Amino acid sequence: MSMLLDIKYALRLLFKAPKFTAMTLSVLIGGLSISLFTFSFLYSSIYKDLPLPEGETALVMQVLNNNNYRFLAGNEYLAMKDDLNQFSEFGIYKTSDIRLSLADSGKSISGSYVGAGFFEFSRIKPFLGRTIQADDIQASAEPVVVISYEIWQNEFNGNKAILTNTILLNNVVTNVIGVMPPHYRFPNYSQLWLPLKKVLITNNIKDPSTFLTYARLKQNVTIKQAEQQISQTINQIYQQNVKRYDLPALTKSVRLLSFPMAQMGGQGPIIFIFLNIVAWLILLLACINVGNLLLARAIERQKETAIRAALGASSKRLVSQLMWEGIIIASLGGILSILLVGAALDYFEIIAHSWLPKGGSFWWHWGIDIETVLMALVFTLVTIFFAVFVPSWRAAHQDINTTLRDGTRGAQGKKAGRLSRFLVTTQIFIVALLMLIGGISGYIANTFINLDLGDNYQNVIRADVDLSSGKYKEETQKISFYQSILNELAQSPQVSGVYMNDRLGALKLTIPHIDYAAESEHPDVDTLSIFGDIKTIGVNLVAGRQFTRQDKKGARQVAMISQSMANRYWQGKSPLEQVFKLTIDDKVQTFFVVGVVSDRMNPSTLFGKLDAADEIYLSTLQFVLSTQSIYYRVQTMRNAEDIFYHALFAIDRNIELTYPVQPAEKNRSLMRDGMRLTSNITFGTGFVALLLALIGIYGLTANAVAQRTHEIGIRRAVGATDSNIITLFFKQGIKQLIIGIGLALAIFVLIAIAFNSVSDGLFPQYLYVLIASVVSISLFVVVMLAIYAPTQRAIKMEPSVALRYE
Repeated sequence: MSMLLDIKYALRLLFKAPKFTAMTLSVLIGGLSISLFTFSFLYSSIYKDLPLPEGETALVMQVLNNNNYRFLAGNEYLAMKDDLNQFSEFGIYKTSDIRLSLADSGKSISGSYVGAGFFEFSRIKPFLGRTIQADDIQASAEPVVVISYEIWQNEFNGNKAILTNTILLNNVVTNVIGVMPPHYRFPNYSQLWLPLKKVLITNNIKDPSTFLTYARLKQNVTIKQAEQQISQTINQIYQQNVKRYDLPALTKSVRLLSFPMAQMGGQGPIIFIFLNIVAWLILLLACINVGNLLLARAIERQKETAIRAALGASSKRLVSQLMWEGIIIASLGGILSILLVGAALDYFEIIAHSWLPKGGSFWWHWGIDIETVLMALVFTLVTIFFAVFVPSWRAAHQDINTTLRDGTRGAQGKKAGRLSRFLVTTQIFIVALLMLIGGISGYIANTFINLDLGDNYQNVIRADVDLSSGKYKEETQKISFYQSILNELAQSPQVSGVYMNDRLGALKLTIPHIDYAAESEHPDVDTLSIFGDIKTIGVNLVAGRQFTRQDKKGARQVAMISQSMANRYWQGKSPLEQVFKLTIDDKVQTFFVVGVVSDRMNPSTLFGKLDAADEIYLSTLQFVLSTQSIYYRVQTMRNAEDIFYHALFAIDRNIELTYPVQPAEKNRSLMRDGMRLTSNITFGTGFVALLLALIGIYGLTANAVAQRTHEIGIRRAVGATDSNIITLFFKQGIKQLIIGIGLALAIFVLIAIAFNSVSDGLFPQYLYVLIASVVSISLFVVVMLAIYAPTQRAIKMEPSVALRYE
């Protein structure tokens, strides 16, 4: 009965103070919503099981070369496939962009080449027909395909006779043997599934075909046990081939991850922990603010509470009376936060699936689930403890005599005063730290968005081909294919330039006229294998010539270099015909400079100046790679992708494409849009944090000033000026400001040192000083305004009124 009376009393107090109720509820909803959205989004993206039967047991096996991620090579799979005793199920697959021809046009669809057992692994039966079986992967088997329900509906109008029809895929007549159920897109975003023919799994060790994997462990086999055993096996296989095939020396290992975790590169826990720490800091800030507001209410009722205690009320009853206002607000805030976050997640899912390439991974579904509700309950309980119980407990366990003696005339008690100052200092510290971290994040995002990359991909189409499997095993066969595809593209009247490249990596450079004291002093230079007109991608020839068909195997080895490299090593003289050496596959080879091109950005100088690092270009005809990115510039983007498919099918209709044929600018725009979104989230979070701090600091300061109104009246009565009184409050605020910002800056210095070391000094050191200065000045202004406004209002009160103020 007494609890019911306390609840009614709390509701009556809340209705009597609508501004207080609205402010407290708004602050709480803001903090809870940010924290809950962050948790739900990250948990669903990283830790949720695949939405498939037994999805919690589905794993990916990643191969690591010296801890750097690589795909599983075909020769490795063939050598170890019979010894994978740790798995109850194991398989390989390749993803590819597949061209579906429709009448006079076509479209690119994401697909996968899979083996027998693939669909059984996903535990999903077809909606119509059958799936790929062992007979379908034989070299002599006729071409078959399983299509998604969405393709069946959208492209074939749900024709029930589809299983008796053939379709044209990559210009090959293919029998449709099955339709999968709605929303089935395993292993990631595939909508077509073709047989992975055994002949495509080559045993070529120097230039192997590569594959993705799926696996399920046997019972009683742990992930750690399987990783150790398979790592030993695959490393042993590789070491046996190192000397025999002159392979680079390295250590191979494997790791087993869930599909979502593998997509994060195994870094999911780091991302999850870091972003949730930020979210928890926002929640802590909201708790402090709500606690401040409720503490102010408790302080207002401090004298009343002391009288109740003096009359015999128990501590439990006093705490209950003081807590129910906060419990009602926290509970209502938790419910409203769940509704708000649910709507935000639903909206985000719609935007994300329309914005992400291929709609994103099939397991990416965000919304209110049991985990989100449970975490909302945890957040609410944490809020109740820190923001409601702690202030109420402190207010209920007061020294009655001290309060009745020290708390007259509305004055603030000594303990309450110290607590208020501590809370303000804590708020300043948290906000300063969030703003300092946000400053670096915002700068990174803004820099990337406005980055000059030194090239131009407007009206350029990109296609990525992979010749690692099939009939292109010899270098001469690869060269013949590359020349043929470029010729076919160049013959199109819509094409004004063709070019292709692939990255050889950062190679060790030796300049003959420079003495190197140690091997480590040789710079690593970003090197590409290219052919065609480099002007196609907006990189201009500055001096000399581009590569010709005469720059082939057996001829003098030549290179083109960036202007930055020419200026760095041959300033004041012509770089043409100069000599340098590169270490390629542990062999030192000599090159002659035949051309100089304009600078462009490369991975080693991201966020830096264009001339911060150098680039070297070698002829593809001399250094042949199995994979190449092909670019061609068109007059109009309409049906521009079809130009490539017509050229490709005229040469070889069975070539695999590692990525969709699409505008070359698309990925860059996607990354920039992602960074812009990151920047907006960073600044939005910082703004919310600053707003919460402003509300909290203003509320505490206003309450503290109100409780010292009687003191202000006495000071004015004995002759103190308004400026004297304002200065008194400012001094107290500056002391809290110095402590809070000082602690945040100390942590920021450690973060800046670590970040500067990891990023190899990509950002100028003055940037950290600038960010620290801007944050400090901004918080100084905010805190001073939060102090000035209530103080100015108090000193306008007549001394006679202030002396009688309760």
